[in-house]
Amino acid sequence: MTISDFTKHYPTTGAKLADLIVHLAGLACALLGGGILLGLAFGLGSLGQMAAIGVYTIGLVTMLSLSTAYNFSKARWQPLLRRFDHAGIFIMIAASYTPFTTQNLEGWWAIGMTTAVWSVAALGVAAKLFLPGLDKRFWVGLYMAMGWLVLVAIKPMIEGLSWVALLLLAIGGLVYSTGTVFYLMRRLKFRRAIWHGHVIGGAGLHYAAVLVGVVLSGARA
Repeated sequence: MTISDFTKHYPTTGAKLADLIVHLAGLACALLGGGILLGLAFGLGSLGQMAAIGVYTIGLVTMLSLSTAYNFSKARWQPLLRRFDHAGIFIMIAASYTPFTTQNLEGWWAIGMTTAVWSVAALGVAAKLFLPGLDKRFWVGLYMAMGWLVLVAIKPMIEGLSWVALLLLAIGGLVYSTGTVFYLMRRLKFRRAIWHGHVIGGAGLHYAAVLVGVVLSGARA
């Protein structure tokens, strides 16, 4: 991909402004929401819960910050920032798993799932930074496969989570997955704003799942 390709991100000023608003709103909500989660975990939870929530919050803010930097930087920086932006998605997916795999799973399920998602994330980050030329469809497929890896541990996850948290996780996953359809529709005028809106919508649902299924449930335990 050349620098000239990045000028095609936004066919109009309106499309760019719409995506900027989506990014800034998402980043502001992530900072505020992350602070609330950390405060609740500090007041209601254990040290392990606080650490897991900290990892989740850092992953969420990192992904949105890298996406904002990439999409709205000068064209000459975008080829490099694109790698970091896409690497940030791997970090976010693994960080989203962490509160559930460490706080709601037990024994080898907790160890195995946490190790698996972070191993895939580490490999994905390394590949994105050093092998950026792989086909876009491969990366989209890998993101989705990593996101739905939870199905491997669906039985212990069902046993360890409330139905509300499970429903929020499932709907959030569907919102993320639906967003990829718009991301691949290159002729769609507002495709980037729509795609990023789905990302933030899915992240919001997963945030609610972390709140209900980890922070508040841990306080009641």
